[in-house]
Amino acid sequence: MSEPQAHPSKAGNGAEPMIRLEQLTKRFPRQPDYAVENLSMDIPAGEIVVLVGPSGCGKTTTMRLINRLIEPTSGTIILEGEDVTGVNADALRRRMGYVIQQIGLFPHVTIAGNIAIVPRMLGWKKKRITERVDELLELVGMDPDAYRDRYPKELSGGQRQRVGVARAMAADPPVILMDEPFSAIDPITRDRLQNEFLRLQAVIKKTIVFVTHDIDEAVKLGDRIAILRDKSKIAQYDTPEHVLTNPADAYVEDFVGAGAAIRRLNLSRVDEVEHADWPIVQLPAEPADVREALRGSGKGAALLLDEERRPFRWVDARDLDRPERLESGVGSPALPVVRSSTTLHTALNEMLKSGYGSVIVVDESGACQGVIDLETVLNAVHAMRAEALRHAAEFEQHELEEVGGS
Repeated sequence: MSEPQAHPSKAGNGAEPMIRLEQLTKRFPRQPDYAVENLSMDIPAGEIVVLVGPSGCGKTTTMRLINRLIEPTSGTIILEGEDVTGVNADALRRRMGYVIQQIGLFPHVTIAGNIAIVPRMLGWKKKRITERVDELLELVGMDPDAYRDRYPKELSGGQRQRVGVARAMAADPPVILMDEPFSAIDPITRDRLQNEFLRLQAVIKKTIVFVTHDIDEAVKLGDRIAILRDKSKIAQYDTPEHVLTNPADAYVEDFVGAGAAIRRLNLSRVDEVEHADWPIVQLPAEPADVREALRGSGKGAALLLDEERRPFRWVDARDLDRPERLESGVGSPALPVVRSSTTLHTALNEMLKSGYGSVIVVDESGACQGVIDLETVLNAVHAMRAEALRHAAEFEQHELEEVGGS
């Protein structure tokens, strides 16, 4: 099995990391043990690095050491090649956005005012601040005209969290730190925010350090995962795929837990798998057209699309015997619908609630891309398992060759 890597980014394209931690240590006054002990790791530019571990292992302390909300006892923090261990802490924090679980919006300040706090501290002109606030609200999916003058108490928990992310990005920092930002939100909103966060990161491409205690969240969001032991000692620092398929030791294997095959579904997107061979008919159409599409398909219903190829209705054989025209809305609603960027894990959850064991895949404009079903997911799981076995065999062969050559 692989050994934990302190600087795995060096194995990539050789580029300097955005953040390098060298022997970072923290011992609080009057405490006999270290909270963080000799932590060294590289955080590559433009990636989401997730720190995950049990409560009390030091992951939040590590994050606060990075922007020196907590001063290190010893060790070095390097940001963009610069040793920032001893620079002005306030100036350092302005180079790093920060999102916390409780969000921390000022209740008596408007949404625009909350987002504008750091730009105002930096002396930005009013016009530039207004433009930046509106740009960020649009980026996080909130209409500026509808939200800029509201107050935090007028927003839902998910909306406040989006504002917190916008505020962290206000001064366009190269690094964003996120401390369990979605943990206090209900599961449905949390899943939606995670998906929105991934969409956002594809646009902004920031370096993000993300703290969570949830391995499923780590697998879904992280480009790399650092699984931490007590005192923030790295048990394994690797890609989600390698953590799931090749845990470094029993501690990591136990932390990942059962169901690694299901968790790997968070590593694949709907647009990465072949769609099911499902009968799809675009309106205008006659019942005979739908019967022909259904014949020999083995499916219980056909999917009707409107003239712009958006999902319209599911129709089965009984619906086709009704006198109404198909355009009138016979059949059942064309649900569930997922975006092409949705993970297979989320898609599987949706199809288990579906009457036809399937989900409709649409693009950003809402046009239908196809249908995936349980067989699609099973095929993906088998392919992932085969790839994992191949990877494990190659790794074992490499280990044997190294032993033979030593």
